Amino acid sequence: MGTPFKNLDDLVLLRIFSFLPSKHLHHSMRVCKKWNHLANEVMRNRQSYPQTFVYQLKDNRDKMKNFDEKIHSDLEKIWCKPALSVFFLNSPAFFESLSESSNGNDQNCDYPKSKRLKTEHKKDTMSKLIKNKLALNLPKLFITGDGIVGSDKNIGIEIESDCEQPAFSSLFIPHNGSYRFEYKPVYFKTKLPELKTEQDLDKFLGVKQNEEIKFLLLLVDGYSDSKLIPLLNNLNRIRKIKIERDVKKSFACSGGIVKKLDDCSGKRTKLVFLCLISKVESKCKVSQIVIREPTQQEFATVWNEKINLMKKSGVFPNKDKCLAFQVSCCGRGKDYHRQENFESNMFLKEFPNVSLVGFFGYGEVGVDYVPDYGSDANKNLIDDVKNKEYLFENIQATGFTSIFTLISFQN
Repeated sequence: MGTPFKNLDDLVLLRIFSFLPSKHLHHSMRVCKKWNHLANEVMRNRQSYPQTFVYQLKDNRDKMKNFDEKIHSDLEKIWCKPALSVFFLNSPAFFESLSESSNGNDQNCDYPKSKRLKTEHKKDTMSKLIKNKLALNLPKLFITGDGIVGSDKNIGIEIESDCEQPAFSSLFIPHNGSYRFEYKPVYFKTKLPELKTEQDLDKFLGVKQNEEIKFLLLLVDGYSDSKLIPLLNNLNRIRKIKIERDVKKSFACSGGIVKKLDDCSGKRTKLVFLCLISKVESKCKVSQIVIREPTQQEFATVWNEKINLMKKSGVFPNKDKCLAFQVSCCGRGKDYHRQENFESNMFLKEFPNVSLVGFFGYGEVGVDYVPDYGSDANKNLIDDVKNKEYLFENIQATGFTSIFTLISFQN
């Protein structure tokens, strides 16, 4: 190894290694003992936390070959060893022109505009093409809503169903000793669990001794939303008991009604519980706000008050170890705000460089949950809100809302 590289400071090398894909990091480990040690440190840090990326077909000339190359390239950049992969897809998920191109037809074909995904449609879909790129034994969950939310280089991305090009926002969740994500599907013609007590909920979600639920994302098939209210009533009773005991030991709950759920089981899924479970002694923190303004003119007032609560909660100590979910009503996109990517960029302005994923739904589920992690007091910061009509103190099935969940992973 040449002298200039040998004299580089460890912090400089760590910074350089942080930009390398995992494949190149493995090559760097072979250079010398110092590089092996530093590259291993970067790899260990990467593999402990979730990773996200967003993909969108840019134009009608982006054919199957381009899609294959781009997806292959992006998947190579996945640093963690995922235990679960989650994909949020927008509705125009057909690949008619891609399929024709892959069969030797070079003729330019326009995408169908604003088509809804039909489960019986036999043409290639985005989810089918992604499945072919992933390991067979990797648990996969596909959620098709009315649009997707993501982020790339601190820029919010919101792609709604009226977009002609298919797109997806993905989340790769690794194995980690301090926390894990579990998903529990409920299929059609299967009775919903009653979940009347904490023990019922823990048993259903697989919560072990010395573990606790921190966040619950409910994904509901549009055909089964009538079953949601009794479930939410039971969850609210459980949350109330936990909050009275210790608000920081309770959990946030978000979610929404989507068009289709697919866990690759071959069965029709009506409800999915995606749950963050952490060790009791870990420093995993969660804060969540629900944005629903009475009129558009009051958006800034509601937004500023709620976002200030989230900033006070102390959930944002390390930008590299945070993940955020956004669930928004399909009516809160560019037509409502007269600006593209409005709410996602507003959030990233307050919490820069956080990985953001989510979807647009046909109805939302949420609750304000802002514990005061900055003190030892058993306090929920929503008590400081002056106008109580802005608050969601219980998990509610609602409409025309946006729910933002911020999660900090601290081992």
